[in-house]
This record gives sequence, structure tokens and C-alpha cells, in this order.
Amino acid sequence: MIDGNKPGLPALEAYAKEQSPEFYDLHALVTVRMWSILEAFVRDLSCFLLAGVPAVREQEAVAKLKGPIIKFISSSGQEQADYLYELLESSSSAALKPGVGRFEVVLSSLGYAGPIDDRVRDALYHCSKLRNCIVHNDGVVDRDLVAGCPWWKGAEGTRVGITAGMSHKHFYAVCWYMMEIERRVLPSDFERMPQLLDEQRANLEEMEKGGNPNGYPFGGPGTT
Repeated sequence: MIDGNKPGLPALEAYAKEQSPEFYDLHALVTVRMWSILEAFVRDLSCFLLAGVPAVREQEAVAKLKGPIIKFISSSGQEQADYLYELLESSSSAALKPGVGRFEVVLSSLGYAGPIDDRVRDALYHCSKLRNCIVHNDGVVDRDLVAGCPWWKGAEGTRVGITAGMSHKHFYAVCWYMMEIERRVLPSDFERMPQLLDEQRANLEEMEKGGNPNGYPFGGPGTT
């Protein structure tokens, strides 16, 4: 926690607000970072399962993967898992799937498909669209963002503005989804399963508290 009485802090805060009203750029960094964390989480967990759970390698989608055999057998166990994951992503065209679809197609191939709350699915879809706009188009609203997020008020060519409510919603959606993946992987009699489910419910509640769809730059149904 930063001491609010620290000399120079008010001037620094004023400058930051002048450069990015309502700290839109800071909240944009949160959105980008949360998506990166989710990507790394799914990859690391998938590689762990591929390396350590024989039943996962026996899944049909994994068993039929094709690649250079000599390179594969001469690699370490972790390298083999990494390589299988890359092959699985490529063969399933995961990168072309929208939102969490890119993760679900891989998890399903590993035998860990499962339900996703619609609110989380929507939030992560929007998170991915906003992240792509920020990372690949320097934060300038493009046709893909407008088409993927019909509630967006900004026109093409304007700067994307991520509010605190939006980054708040993305944060808790990512937390919920990571816990959902853990729930699928863990045994049903896992002793902390009730606490895990409680935490998931709490994340949904936080999403509803902080992600106000009527705040700038949202403009969903019923807004004026």
C-alpha cells in the first residue's frame, strides 16, 4: 500500500490522470496481464497433465498426434509434454477459437471438458477481444472489436478505454475460470472441494458488483 502522504505523490497522481483519464491505460494493463496469466496457467497445467497422467496421453486426440519421432524420444519428459501441447494446439486450431474456446478445445482433448458460467464466458470473450485490440492494434478500436463487442460505444479509430469496472470483471472472471479448471482436474472427494466451490461463487458475486455494464465505455441494452 502506498502512503498517501508521501511527498510528491499528489503531483504524480495528477500527472497520471492527465496522461490517462480515470487510469484507462493502467486498467488496460490489468486486462492484458490477466489474459496472459490465464494462457500460462492453461499451458502449464496441460503440460503437467501430459507429463504425469498416463490416461491423458491415451486420449484419442493426443494418441493420434503426429510429429518427428526421433526428436520426441530423445527429449526429456517435460520437453515431450511441451511438444505434445504445441501439437495439440496446432491440430485443434486452438488459436482461432474465440475467447475461452481456445482453452476449452485443448482441455476437452485432454479429457477435462466442463461447463462454464455464461457470465464468465462472456466476460472472458470480451477480455480477449480487448486484449487483442490493445496488443495487436496499439489500443486503437478496430472493426474486430466493434463486431465482437456490440455494446461498445467507441467508433473505429478511437482509443480503447478500459475502466476500473471492466478490469475488475476480467480479474474475477479469470479467477473463476482457473478455479473451474482446477475443479475438473481434482478428484471429486478432494477435501477442499467445498471451499473451492465457495470461492467460485464469491468470484461471480464480485464480478456482478464491479463490472457495471452501463459505465463508460459500455452501452448495453437499456442504456441511454
